[in-house]
Amino acid sequence: MSTPQAQDTYAPETYQLMALAKRSVLKYKHPYITPEHMLLSILELNSVPLQKVLAASQATPDQIRQLMKAHLRDGDTVQEESQIKFSERAKRVIEAAKQEARHAGVAQVAPEHFLLGLTKVTNTVCGAVLRAVGINEQSVRGALN
Repeated sequence: MSTPQAQDTYAPETYQLMALAKRSVLKYKHPYITPEHMLLSILELNSVPLQKVLAASQATPDQIRQLMKAHLRDGDTVQEESQIKFSERAKRVIEAAKQEARHAGVAQVAPEHFLLGLTKVTNTVCGAVLRAVGINEQSVRGALN
């Protein structure tokens, strides 16, 4: 995922999401974009679909942010933004998001597909935080439909 192009697979908001995730990686001095960085970025975007999901779960962005930050420790990796890659778990989230977009019959992968992908890759801190506030695959689907 680099830059937007004609007939792109990713929605413009998805590029914003990834730019925010890269900033999060740099802020925490981590070596890779992880699902946790993706979730923090989705919260920062604060899109209408996210607002629907949060309203259904009765979780606030600040609650989720606080839970996430409690688990994120500062690292010691200093790198250029252009060098930042995805962790293996983040790659699984991307694949799940692509599958969700195909399943929904839409041409572009949007942040809401990433949120669904985050609920499907459960063996992460991000997955545990989402479950702790009552957000799972079914609740996200229900809020988005």
